[in-house]
Amino acid sequence: MAKRMKFSVVGLPHYTIWHLYEPSVDDIRHMEEMEKERKAKEAEEAAKKARIDKINESFDPKNTDWEKEKAAVQDLVQKAKNEEKAEAEKAKEDKEEKKKKEEPPAAKGDTRKEAVNSKPKPKPAAKPAAKVEKKEDNS
Repeated sequence: MAKRMKFSVVGLPHYTIWHLYEPSVDDIRHMEEMEKERKAKEAEEAAKKARIDKINESFDPKNTDWEKEKAAVQDLVQKAKNEEKAEAEKAKEDKEEKKKKEEPPAAKGDTRKEAVNSKPKPKPAAKPAAKVEKKEDNS
C-alpha cells in the first residue's frame, strides 16, 4: 500500500509501527525525569505562593495610609512654594515702589514709561554767539 502511494518502505511494516508507538527505555526514563522536574517546579511555586499569602495575611496593607500622607506632604510642599513665590513678588513690588518714589517726576509730554527707562539727557555744550551781520541797503 505504501509503495502504491510512492513512499519508500524500509524494514518490516509491523516492526516500524511497533517502534512508532512504543517508546524506548531511554525515552521512558527521560519522560520520568521531566515529570519529576515539573512536579518539583509546581511544588516550589505552590510553596512560594503560600509564603506570600502568609506574609500578606500577617501584615495590614498600609498603601492607602501612605498615599494619604504622600498627598498631604505634597500639598504642604506646594503651599510652601506658593508662599515663597508670593513673598518674592511682594518684595519685587516693594522694590519697584521704592524706585518710583526716588525718581523725579517726568517732564511734560513724556510718558511715565519713557521717563523710567530713559537716562537723563546731557545738556548741549554752549555754542558761541552767532554774529549778526547787517545787510547794507544800496538804495
